[in-house]
Amino acid sequence: MSAAPWTGAARDVIGRLAGPLAHELDVRALPRDDGRDRYEVLAENGRTVLVGTGPVAVASAFNRYLRDVAHGQVSRWGVHLPATAPLPARHIRAATPYDHRVAYNLTVAGYTTPFYHWPEWERELDLLAASGINAAHLTLGQELVWLEAFQEFGYTERELLEWIVPPSHQAWQWLNNIHSFGGGTTRGLAERRAELAVRVLGRMRELGIRPILPGFSGAVPDGFAERNPGARTVPQGQWFMDVTGPRRPDWLDTTTPAYAQVAEAFYRHQRDRFGHHDAWAVDLLHEGGRLGGASLTDAATGIERALRAADPDYLWVIQAWTGNPREEMMAAIDRSHALVIDLTGTVWRRTSGFWGTPWAYGILPNYGGRHGLYGSLPDIAAAPAAFAAESSVAAPVGLSNMAEGVDTNPVVWDLFADLTWAGEPIDLDTWLPRWVWSRYGQVDPDALAAWRTLRASAYANWGPPLETQLDDMPDIAGELDVYAATDSVFAAEPSLSPDQASVVGPRRLHYDPADVETAWRHLLAAAPRLRHADTYRYDVVDLTRQVLNDRARALAPTLADPAAQQRFLHLLDLQERLLATRPEFLLGRWLRDARSWGADEPESRQLERAAKRLVTVWGDADSAILTGYANRDWSGLMGGYYKERWTAFFTKGDTDWNTHGQDWSDRPEEFPAEPTGDPIEVALTILTENP
Repeated sequence: MSAAPWTGAARDVIGRLAGPLAHELDVRALPRDDGRDRYEVLAENGRTVLVGTGPVAVASAFNRYLRDVAHGQVSRWGVHLPATAPLPARHIRAATPYDHRVAYNLTVAGYTTPFYHWPEWERELDLLAASGINAAHLTLGQELVWLEAFQEFGYTERELLEWIVPPSHQAWQWLNNIHSFGGGTTRGLAERRAELAVRVLGRMRELGIRPILPGFSGAVPDGFAERNPGARTVPQGQWFMDVTGPRRPDWLDTTTPAYAQVAEAFYRHQRDRFGHHDAWAVDLLHEGGRLGGASLTDAATGIERALRAADPDYLWVIQAWTGNPREEMMAAIDRSHALVIDLTGTVWRRTSGFWGTPWAYGILPNYGGRHGLYGSLPDIAAAPAAFAAESSVAAPVGLSNMAEGVDTNPVVWDLFADLTWAGEPIDLDTWLPRWVWSRYGQVDPDALAAWRTLRASAYANWGPPLETQLDDMPDIAGELDVYAATDSVFAAEPSLSPDQASVVGPRRLHYDPADVETAWRHLLAAAPRLRHADTYRYDVVDLTRQVLNDRARALAPTLADPAAQQRFLHLLDLQERLLATRPEFLLGRWLRDARSWGADEPESRQLERAAKRLVTVWGDADSAILTGYANRDWSGLMGGYYKERWTAFFTKGDTDWNTHGQDWSDRPEEFPAEPTGDPIEVALTILTENP
């Protein structure tokens, strides 16, 4: 065990995560003898020593120490640090069989992080490292590459700024789904985001987290062929399988010399602005699109040729989603330079491990950043056994939590992250009590009873298949075994029988709501002992929020009765009051952060409008199919947007709710950005009142 150049970065991570406990912890380097990451936690000369093969391994060692020895937690969902740092009673060792531990669905850049500044990014990267993450998708600031590269091909800066969408929606432009939305962007905003991206990328390098940047898939602004004689572009139709939704950007045929020229400019500008990188995410035919006569194999070969020219040691990261990637494509490329991420963790079996391509096992426990208790703890815990059972399929080389928003369901995030170092199935009977102890800092029978009940109900399985009302759209859910959590009927477009807020949301709960009520009562019974733990206070709000949503869902079939309508609005008011007590559930914080990126009032208002649209109607009128897709259980939405709609419906009847949402998003209105009230007291009041 010796010093290494990166140990300073590792100590800095521990200093930021551990707070006052950091001075009691030592950091040392561990050689990577077999090329695998590993860590150790031990006591030596009255000190706790965290040993690892790099900053991510050391941060993971700290996370293990904190949870299993000191009984504390650092998370996106509250922090509980013990007053002292006890010495470990035994020597802890762990190694990972996974070379790639990838963070983020690309949509996280819209549903969670679009308005982060450096303090939020610094914290987020530390938490990724503590979760064992060593690679992450990043689209932040990359719009500047488009802005600079396409000017070499006949476009003015003004035209490109109108083509590039606001930060809240840029993830879907990188996925070739949308363009020219929301008033576009500005040069200043693109530059400011790029400056932050340089800082974020620098920290990722320090920590050993490999950036996966967006590559050039061929999406170009309108009129490219007219401005570049000889170029061949293919109109891509509408987003969803050319059936509905916004118009997609044109595709520059990747088999042509024109594509090679644009790709060279794209990667050159990306390198000049952001430094050398070797991993790119590129997806062909994402949720639709057309090749216009080009073969899939030739199109993939053209993309691969450009990646190889950008870096001979490239890694092409590909999503397994809606029928992609296809066997003929994978057969045409150098699979040793590819990594397929199985978003739902279900496709690898049907494709024999993606026909021999290195692949990462993924879970998709969240859509749109929507709230809802959701995730199959048994399936996650047993995943290594599933890999071992398929002896004819190569084991995954990676793991990836592909949640579309990463700020829900802490138990799911932590369990999946623990697969990194487990290497074998996790025993939930042992894991869950330890997790609850670390979550709240003490052994509490009521808290444990609450989580055991949740494990057997809300977190027992992936629930019913994701449903769709689009009869003419291919059955994506059936093809991929896709599941989702039910969302709040408070967020549903008003009707006398609401059962889903998003058109792709399941219409029924995947658990018995009586079980969640039981868990809630157990958790609140622990309030006298746990009320001062920040993590407990978050969980009380999250579980009470679900109880109120479930009660509203049970009431929904009776909404023709005026008395039921009044009770429904009362539940909505209670939800607003409850959510206002925690910063994680505030619309005002989301809008404040969006506005903070504006250089002046007009730009702040534009960003605010786009941010409001994302969590309500999603986009413009042509995005109506996505209305409610990113609905949130947030204070401000409950007492503002949702209540306004329900009150209008109960008094005046049905209306054009998309237009209503567009108008609401355009209307200036301030919402509190700081929490008010005590979450425990509000939850106990709801328990006593039993509405």
